[in-house]
Amino acid sequence: MITVFWNPPPDRTMPLPPSLHELAPTDLPNYRSSRFDGGGFGLELDAFGLPDRARLARVYAAAHEVGRTPLDSPPAALAAPLLALDADALIRDASALGSDTDPAVTGERRVKQLLHDVRGGGLQVLVGAAQLLRLDPAAGFARNAVSAARDHAKIMRAGFPALDPEVYAHDESVRVHAVDKLVTTWDGLSTRLGDRTIRVTVECEYHGAITGRCLETAAIDRVMCNYVNNAMRFAADGRVSVWVFRVGPSLVRWAVRNAVTADDRAWLMRQNGGDLRVLFRGGTTHGGNGIGLSGCAEIVGECFGVDADAAVRGGYLGARADADGYTAWFHWPAHEPGKPCDCCD
Repeated sequence: MITVFWNPPPDRTMPLPPSLHELAPTDLPNYRSSRFDGGGFGLELDAFGLPDRARLARVYAAAHEVGRTPLDSPPAALAAPLLALDADALIRDASALGSDTDPAVTGERRVKQLLHDVRGGGLQVLVGAAQLLRLDPAAGFARNAVSAARDHAKIMRAGFPALDPEVYAHDESVRVHAVDKLVTTWDGLSTRLGDRTIRVTVECEYHGAITGRCLETAAIDRVMCNYVNNAMRFAADGRVSVWVFRVGPSLVRWAVRNAVTADDRAWLMRQNGGDLRVLFRGGTTHGGNGIGLSGCAEIVGECFGVDADAAVRGGYLGARADADGYTAWFHWPAHEPGKPCDCCD
């Protein structure tokens, strides 16, 4: 039995939309005998060709270096590594990942999912924020971008432990993380996507502990990056909203919402008769391949001890379109309090 801490609800600045409670059951069972620690999704670097290993190392080094900046630094110190970032080189390396590795390796499902998340993940936010900062060096969102870099480096270590064995050992050790630190990346974020500026806001009702290891935090980061990156891509009004709230003593729901155009809404409703569960099966999506969302289903399913299809069928994660927009959600078990981790400071 997994026991959790459920803290009293704080005052909210904006009422939680009732529709978010209606997305899925609020009594989803956890079938694991022990808590998911974020492990089981790592790959061996030796399976990749030397040029791909070099690309992975360069992307990781760039994200790790930016993420080393203390988040309480003055604005100019936070912005400096972002302004110095060679975004074009990062994009080239990320885009080419897998091109110099045996197709038998890159064709494996979990390899495809991880490479997809390395190409996107926090890197999309990091690059977009760096580009936006060049347009407005005085902008106040550099802290979000540094946090995104930290998240991306953590995702890459979880996926490729050999990139940085020493820090990976820290990620594996028991250190409790509060939700508030996990949403640092997103709350108040502005980033550049093509020729548009996208803004993200977070309403966080649950303020308790959520993970027990940095490795587990990286798993949540992978899901959140996929959800928010997709929402930013299709946000008709340039805005993305995130809510984090309890639906029971042991269950925390994360919901990401964006407005969609009439054309995008019509496509969503045509896809398999409007059954949006297909989006999480790795099939063709609107302008993408669905690999990222299929990876989310495997991570959330592993967290609760069910397979990916059962996780989607049961409502552990999913998506819904309505007249006003598109909402994607997932759940994560709350965690007991404990010694806090300082990796997000």
